[in-house]
Amino acid sequence: MSRLDGRTVMVVGAGAIGPGWSNGKACSATYAERGATVACVDYVLSRAEETAHLVSEAGGRAIALRADATDEDDLRAAVEATLGESGRLDVMHNNVGVGGSAGAPDQVSLEAFQREVAQNLTTAYLGIRLAAPIMREHGGGVILNTSSLLAVRFLSRPTVAYGAAKAGVEALTRSCAAAYGRDNIRVNCLRIGFSETPLAVRSIDARGLSGEEREQALDTTRRKVPLRREHGSPFDVARAAAFFASDDAGHLSGVILNIDGALECAPI
Repeated sequence: MSRLDGRTVMVVGAGAIGPGWSNGKACSATYAERGATVACVDYVLSRAEETAHLVSEAGGRAIALRADATDEDDLRAAVEATLGESGRLDVMHNNVGVGGSAGAPDQVSLEAFQREVAQNLTTAYLGIRLAAPIMREHGGGVILNTSSLLAVRFLSRPTVAYGAAKAGVEALTRSCAAAYGRDNIRVNCLRIGFSETPLAVRSIDARGLSGEEREQALDTTRRKVPLRREHGSPFDVARAAAFFASDDAGHLSGVILNIDGALECAPI
């Protein structure tokens, strides 16, 4: 098991929009389980508090912070609060991912496009912008970004804003891995396929399906994944995140890791 004893991890997007385990919540819990102090940051404070409470109940160390990750001053305040609590920031996990608008450019408003770029790409940029100088001063660190298979694949419907933003996150990851390598800062990215989170379930529930129809819709997406099992679990994402955050990741930087049960390799 990759250990993170004595390290401080900030997870931006640590909450969940509904009952169950989101990727951010699972990552926070796993970081803490492996010895890290976790700063759980979310746009909605109660969501951050729920995650921090779960960590504390399990014997881990966590603080809950509210921040709008698209606002540099807001996010800076969360970083400063984390430093005030633990005196260090070893891992910055930029986990914000928000979609919602479907369609090609002439079907998606400029406002919606700009909002999704801000929520998905700008949040990662700001997290890196604020964390890198601190890590440089302390001799190194780890930055982990979150992308989606929709950055590289068309799965069912056009998602021009979300897909373009997540593709930007991947380009940002590669650029920053090269830029910060001399500072002993590793920068990697998790590219997630189907993960059965509250957000993923909400998109199905929004279609107003009956109980049986809902299960059929879930089964339809599950059957697309070559690795024949249920949707990827948020804890599949969390275990990969904990590995990248640890010294076990060694020389790995600039990596975009698929966590998708080989979905990218499957026929459209």
